[in-house]
Parts: sequence; structure tokens; C-alpha cells
Amino acid sequence: MRSARFRGVAAGEQLGNLEYLINDDVMAGYRALAGDCGNYANLIADDCESMAVARFGISGLTTAWRRFEFLRPPTPGRRIQVGGWLKEIREKDGAPWLRVSAFAVDEIGTEILRSEAAFTIGNTEAEPQRAAEHRNDAPTVQPGRGFTGLVGDSLRLGEWVAPYGERLRAYEKLRCELMGIAKPIDGQGETQLLAGWLEGQVGRRLGDDFRWGGRLAMAHRAPVVPGDRLAADAIIVRCDEDHRGTRYTTLIVDIRNDRDETVAVGEASATMPSPRLL
Repeated sequence: MRSARFRGVAAGEQLGNLEYLINDDVMAGYRALAGDCGNYANLIADDCESMAVARFGISGLTTAWRRFEFLRPPTPGRRIQVGGWLKEIREKDGAPWLRVSAFAVDEIGTEILRSEAAFTIGNTEAEPQRAAEHRNDAPTVQPGRGFTGLVGDSLRLGEWVAPYGERLRAYEKLRCELMGIAKPIDGQGETQLLAGWLEGQVGRRLGDDFRWGGRLAMAHRAPVVPGDRLAADAIIVRCDEDHRGTRYTTLIVDIRNDRDETVAVGEASATMPSPRLL
């Protein structure tokens, strides 16, 4: 069932604007949490959710899926300016379902990121059991345009540990400083950081062509448990070349926890060379 309005806001209306600074300290803190090869520190702000929470004054949003178009990694020292819109309102399983979009540019107008996300309203029911803490030992290789995979090839993207304890509090502190809020606005820090980690891992494989113009979509299948070790694997489903020598690559991604449960699936794609780098 579709609803014309949600808390007085109609689909298609602007939710508002955000502004925050990306600097070297933010990048260092972000990479310590999401992985050394992460490039989009503004993912930690989760613009779509932050604007929905600010506009509607609610927390307890559960993320169903996210989509990102990476346009250019933010430049430390510049402020990020974001506009957001409520794109769609539905009712799903008796609860409101919202689709929100956002567009981020820096203070001189450089396009940084387009994002979109769908949320259901309501808190997850159970406090998850925490696993033992591990270190994030993923390598930090940063290849350029040397990707040579073939359709059907499997890729091990890496492993990552969902933060808890001091690491989770460090995430909450960093996000609050970015957003200019006094306390965390939700309990989905692990899910939000997972997107940043995956961006970094795919970027390690596809290089700058992914960071400038690549796309990433994620559908969340199960809660990310603080302390879980997550492993991401991908398979190449497209890798072809046109008459100009431009290659089009698409990966399908599966992310599993240490209980072999799929917590998220995704699709990542890049054009090589990226038109944004020509």
C-alpha cells in the first residue's frame, strides 16, 4: 500500500541539507574503523539516514538496501554539502517503508557521491551475542588500472571485524562529530561501516576507475553482529570490452559472518577507463 505522505512530507519533497568537514583526522579515524583502503569517509555520516532522522525526529530505522555512485573521493580540508529527498513512501509488513536519496558535493562544487537507501521503521528486537574481537588484517594494496579478471573468476575481497566495545564507541564519536550531534542517532554502526569497508575492498581490485564513477549496491539480509568476523567473496559476471577498448566490469558480492550466514549481498561495477578520469 502506498501512502501519499509520511509525517507531513510527500514523496518527491526535499528533506533538507547537511554540511560537514572531511579532514585528515576524520580520514584517519574512518580508515582505522572501516579499513585502510577506504576512500569515502562521508559514508560514515550515512547521509540518507541522517537526513531522514533529522527531518522526522525518529530513530530505529532499519536499512533494507543502499546504492552508491562514487564520483570522486572527498578532498581532506573541504566541507561536504549534501541535499536529500524523500523519493518514495510505502507500507511493508504493516510498517512504513521509506526510500531516500542524497547528493553530496564539496564546497567548490566537486561532485562526490550520489546515494540512495530504503528504510523500514522500527528497532531490531534482540541484542545480538557478541563474538570475540579480531584484528582487521586485510592488505592495503592500491592497484591502478591493472585489473585483468575474466567472467566466472572468483575473488576473495577480504575479511573485516564489525566493531564493538572501544572501536564501536570510536565510531559513534566520529560520526557525532561529523554530523554535529550530541549522541548517536541509531544502533546501526556496524551496518553503516560495512558499506565503507566494502567500498575499500572493491576499490583495491578495480582501482581508481571504481573510485571515480563506480557503482555499488547492497541489500542487507541479516543483522551485522558486533564482533563478528565478516568475509566478502565476489564473482565476476561481466568483463567485456567495446570497439574503443573501454572495459565494463561487474562483480556480484556475498558477505558472510563466521556462522556462515549471509548478512549482505551486493553488486559492484566500473567502467575502465572511467570517463571521469579522462
